[in-house]
Amino acid sequence: MNRYLLYFLTFFGFLITFSCKKDSLKSPTASFLVVDKVSLKTTSGQGVNSHKITDIWYYVDGQFKGTFPVGSVMPIVTENNANITLFAGIKNNGITATRLPYEFYKQISFNQTVEAGKTYTISPEFEYNSNAIIYYAQDFSSSGSQFSSVGDSATVIVTSPSQTYGGTGGSLFMGMSDAKPTAKIVQSTPYFLPTGGETIYLELDYKCNQSFVVGVIGGGSDEREALTINPSDDWNKIYIQLTGVVSRQPTYGSQGYQVFIRATKQVNSPQIYLDNIKLIFQ
Repeated sequence: MNRYLLYFLTFFGFLITFSCKKDSLKSPTASFLVVDKVSLKTTSGQGVNSHKITDIWYYVDGQFKGTFPVGSVMPIVTENNANITLFAGIKNNGITATRLPYEFYKQISFNQTVEAGKTYTISPEFEYNSNAIIYYAQDFSSSGSQFSSVGDSATVIVTSPSQTYGGTGGSLFMGMSDAKPTAKIVQSTPYFLPTGGETIYLELDYKCNQSFVVGVIGGGSDEREALTINPSDDWNKIYIQLTGVVSRQPTYGSQGYQVFIRATKQVNSPQIYLDNIKLIFQ
């Protein structure tokens, strides 16, 4: 009799232990957040608000929860109130495999009261960091330019809505011919850029039917290619990281650096349109 009682008590104890462990493994019921669209707010001197924010780097209560494409459903696994932080993510050098948070955009943080099972939709507006140094925001819509044409094919500013970014203002056109196969623009004034590995970017909107090269010239003559940009039938934005080519030895801190954009004729009727060029570091 005592043996059967012992078996019963042991089995009953096992059930209680299993039930407690099962309850302890349950997560709080999740709610969800959707960033349906994003925008960029710019102020005087920061140029137009073009951007290509593709991802959201997502934190809840200080804990990193993952990187999600804009429009994705992001879980909020907490109860009552959540502190949410969003970082704007880009494709570094336009490469899908090198996504990262763009450090020149401010993070967005807010508190959200959450209810289990509910979905909250927001449309955040990002801004540039206050310590981001934007040397210039060249949009080719006003007189004066940061760039000089030095190729054998002259560049021109076009204003036709079908040729300009957003259908307004002006954009820079680089065309070439068999007789004049090279188009090139160079930043007219050398600027100091930090050479200790600090982050430096060139933002650029473009549309083209052939590739072109972006790089820097150090000390007036040391030309260094940073990236070859491929054709795009529609206007596209790219964030070009210049850190590596600027910090490569030898460096030219005192003599400065100049951005250049160069193309050599590859197709029958080359057409390269450029706009909203921004040189940024912090």
